[in-house]
Order: sequence, then structure tokens, then C-alpha cells
Amino acid sequence: MFSFNAIAVSEDIIDLSSMMKNFAKAISVISFIIIAVMAWLINYIMKFMIEKRSKEFGTYQILGIEKKDIGNMFTLENIIIGIVAFLVGVAVGIALYQVFTSIIMNIFNQPYKISIVFDIKAVGMTAVYFFGIFLLVLLNNRRKIKKTKVYDLLYADKVNENNIIKTSKGNIIMFIISIILLIIALISIRDNFMDGSNLSASEIMLEVILIIIGIYMFYRSVSSFMVQWYLKNKSRKYKKDNMFLYRNLTSKINTMSITMATIAFLFTVILIGGNVALLLNDLLNNEIEMEYPFEIMISSSEPDFSLYKDYIEKNARIKEMYEYRIYDIPEIGIHKALKNTMFEGRYYKEIDSVIGITDYNKLREMLGYEKIELKDNEVVLQCLKTAEEIFSNYIQQNPVINIDNKEFTIKEVMSENLAQVSFNGYTYCIVVPDNFIETIKQQEASIKNEDLQDVDYTANFNYKLVVQTEEQTSEEFYTGLSELIKTEKRDVIAEYNGEKEEYSIEYSLADVRTRGKRSNETKSFFTIISFLAFYVALIFVMASATLLAVQQLSDSEKYKYRYEILKKLGVDELEINGIIFKQLLVYFVLHIIIPIFISIPATIFIGNIFTIAITMQEIWQNIGLVIGMFTLVYGIYFIATDIQFSRNINGDW
Repeated sequence: MFSFNAIAVSEDIIDLSSMMKNFAKAISVISFIIIAVMAWLINYIMKFMIEKRSKEFGTYQILGIEKKDIGNMFTLENIIIGIVAFLVGVAVGIALYQVFTSIIMNIFNQPYKISIVFDIKAVGMTAVYFFGIFLLVLLNNRRKIKKTKVYDLLYADKVNENNIIKTSKGNIIMFIISIILLIIALISIRDNFMDGSNLSASEIMLEVILIIIGIYMFYRSVSSFMVQWYLKNKSRKYKKDNMFLYRNLTSKINTMSITMATIAFLFTVILIGGNVALLLNDLLNNEIEMEYPFEIMISSSEPDFSLYKDYIEKNARIKEMYEYRIYDIPEIGIHKALKNTMFEGRYYKEIDSVIGITDYNKLREMLGYEKIELKDNEVVLQCLKTAEEIFSNYIQQNPVINIDNKEFTIKEVMSENLAQVSFNGYTYCIVVPDNFIETIKQQEASIKNEDLQDVDYTANFNYKLVVQTEEQTSEEFYTGLSELIKTEKRDVIAEYNGEKEEYSIEYSLADVRTRGKRSNETKSFFTIISFLAFYVALIFVMASATLLAVQQLSDSEKYKYRYEILKKLGVDELEINGIIFKQLLVYFVLHIIIPIFISIPATIFIGNIFTIAITMQEIWQNIGLVIGMFTLVYGIYFIATDIQFSRNINGDW
């Protein structure tokens, strides 16, 4: 908490970009979630400590010590623990701050020198969060100690949670209903995210509610389902150590079902949230590559770029500069390939964009791509990389197109990043031989003279200037360049409820884009999203895994008696370690079955709205990366728990 709070208030971090000013606000919002999780964990651990020390507290009362004094003793002990934890946490947080800051500086390609930073504001924020939770939980548990009777304290370890449904049949029905609810939620997610334009907040909320109910019902009933499945097969029931193993597991699951469901829900949030964060990162990075292949890109309705070129020459080190023109022609049917895809809405009304082969090859040369050649009857379809497969499948059935009554064969589909995002076309453009450009000009002139319904030609930014520079441009450079854009007032007549209304709108006569500005925005957004996602995920995983480990290790004393009986029956230490491993493995795995079952299809379905810039291969890579990182952290806790549990049972320590 301290390291992230220190980042949020760091002037060095905030000054990296205008968007980084939102980092502190985002950390504050996320802190409410962190506080809730930490409060739950600390409350659970303290409650757990009271239960484990209940006989001790009960004995104190029998000896005549008042409940008030016992409560004060418990409170004082934990205040001392809290202070030590806070001081150690801040010390380690200072080191973590250096690591996180160096990562952020590296993302922005900025130099950074390690130095000891002790920010009073960050310490104060952390102290308020931590001790606020700690003291509230302490007061609550102190009140519980005062109200608990001696009998309840002496026999607290004998009390189990009550089952909501007493009959096995009822639990089986609940188990089936939970699976149905989770499947319905996933189907709804698929339908809701299949078309990003139809996203519904109410439906998303309903899906979340269905998942929560489904998870809690699943873990409330899975114990009975396991028992039924186990008892039906006698060979499985009496095989080796199965009876002992199943009895330990079902009794534990039955009493810890609510806790298990809560942990499973947190894991589901981690896996889905982590994948969405990576999808956003890929989307932004791919968008930069697809939309900003050149450092400076200017579209204009006028061919004169002298004003912009003067500014660029004075404020940037130019590597290469090129002016060219694209053309608009009446659509020739290629856009039909985009029907019923995520790209359907990105086709610009009833026109196709065309570029000559010489200009096209010059752009490819500036970006380091090989030139291509065209015959007089050939064209090339240049498109976004995420639409390549769609167009490739389309031209297999439609290899010939007709432009101004002349047939052309589509030679191939090219998908290098050449700004087919409303700069050199909309999703795609057509590359034609230079000797056909005059005909294209005539077609373009004809459609601009026609009064075509529902077609907006007010922009007409077909004159282009692209520039590659020696270094990345800054946000200030973009601001200065964009201030040169000329504007023009135009009268517009609009009809509202059958009545015509006339008003004036000021139109820009050019559009300026710089890779540097967009890159800084993307890096800022990526830093904010990724660090917040990492922050939440780390807290959730560590809190939940700690809770699981504490549960199992604390029960090792109770299980020790059971395993001693196995030893007397002739089971050696190696076999006992094997039983312990299987018991812990099943228990740990049970917590991630449902989260993985939900997160993988949910991520794929949510990924549908990102497929305009992200391939399905990238989505699967993200899923593998998130599950891999989660499994690594979770697996460390499992291995540590297994080793310590075995030592406790075998009396090694």
C-alpha cells in the first residue's frame, strides 16, 4: 500500500504525462476495494485467532480474569503487531517504490536515478488506511470477546458452520442449479459482447449477479456432490487411502463453503480483470501501430502544407517527408466482406478509398517494407491486419472487381500497418496502377457533384503529409502544430421533430496526428491500468492464498491425531506425505476450478469487442499469461503449505 501510494503522489511520475495526474485519483478509488479486502482478511484472521485461543481465554475467565481485561490484552497484543507490521511494511515499501518507479520510467523511456524517498503524504495515507481497518476490526473482536460466554470459548473449536440445506438431495439440486446459472451467465456475456455497439450496463450487472449466486451455490453444495459421487462406486470408495482423504476433504469443504466461495469469486475477478487489462494494453499498442505508423500525419482539404512544414522543420529533426493524395470513388462492393463483422460500422458511407502504386510504394519504403509491382489489370487490397483473414476469404470467392467499367484482378491482400484507420482509407483501401489515376480523378469529381443521399463529404481530407523524425515528438509539439489548423464556418440545416433549424458550425480544414502524443497517452493509460490491475490482483491473491494456507496449517494439529492412527496401521511417512499432498492439492484446486471455468470463455467473449485491433491468437496468449502468473504465485503458496503441513504432521519441527 505504501509503495503504490508513494507512486500516486510522486511529482516525477505525475510530470511524465498530462494523463498521469489521474493516477493518484485512480489509486484512491482502488484503495476502497483494497480496504474492503484487507478488512475482510484481517477480520477473518483475528476471528480465527480468537477461536484458536478460545480455550486460553475461557481458562482466564475461570481463573477470575474479567472479560474487559482479556479484551484489553488481546487488543494491546494486536496493536503492537500492527505497529511492527506497519513499520516493516513502510521499509519494504520504500524498496518496492524504487522498483515500480524504475519500471514506469522505463515505459516512458526516461532516465531514473535510485534514491531513498520517504514521502510523509504517502506514509499518512497508508497509516490512515491500515490503522483505520485494524482498529475497527480490533474493536469488533474485542466486543465479541466481552459478549462470549465461558462455555462458548471452551468449546469454540468444536463448532462448525451450519448447512443451509440439510438433505443431500437438496444439495444436489443446488449444485445443478449453480452450474445452470453459471452457464446462463456465460451465454449472456457472449451475446452481450458479440457486438460492442450493443453493450448493456443492466445486462452486465445481471451477469455479475448470476456469477456471484452461481459461485456461492456451487461451493455450498459441492461437498454433498463429492460425497454422492464417491459413495456410488465401492471400488473407488475402498481403494487405498480414498476413504480417509474424502472424509477430510468433505468435512473441511462443508464447514468452509462460504469462505471458499468468497475466495473463488476474488480469483474470478483477478483472472477476468487481468485479461481485460492485457486486452486494453494490446488494443492501445496495436492501435498506435495501426493508426500512427508515421511520427507526424496530416490530412487536409487543401493541397498547401507549407505552414505545417515550416513548423515541423523548425521544431523537429526530419528524417523523411512525403506529400501525396488519396481519392474517393463510389463503392465497388468490397465492403460486403465486412458485413456481420466488428468492422461493419467502420466502413465509410458508400465510398472506397484509392491510392496510386507509386505513392503506396513510397509509404512502404518509408516504413521499411518491400515495394510491390502491379500489372495494368491488377490491384492490391491494403487493410488492417485484423481484417486480413476476412478479406482473404472474400476474394477467394470474388477475385475480380470492377472500377469504372474496367475489370481488375485482386492480386493479393496486404496487411502491414499503413494507417487504414480513417487516414489512408477506412479499414481498407485499394491500390491501383498509376495509369488509372486520371480515370479515378474523374470518378471522384463525379460523386462530389452528385447529390447523394446520406453521404457526408464535408471533411474531404484527401491531401496527405507524412513525416518520419529522428526522435519522438512531444505533447507540446502536437499542441503547437494543431494550433495551425485553419477553420471555416458553414451553415447547416437540420430537421428536428419535423421542424427545420439552421445554425453555423466551425469546421476544421485539416487533421493533425502525432505518434508522440498518442504514445504518451497510451503509455499513461497502460501504466495506470496495468499497475492498478497488478495492485488489486496481488492483494487478492496474497490475501486469499494466505487465508487458505493459514486454514490448512492451523488444522494440521487436529489432523496430526488422524495421521498418527494411520502410522499405527502401518502407513509409512512417504505415503502419509502423499496423502497430505493430495488433500491439499484437491483443496487448493477446488478454489480455482470455477474461476478458470468462468474466466476463459468470459475473456474470449469480452475479447470480441477488441477484435477490431487484436487477433484471437493475442487473446489466447493473454489468457495463458494471466493463468500462468496466477498459477505461479498460487503454486508457491501451495508448495509452502504442503511442506510445512508435512513437517507439522511428521514432527520435523
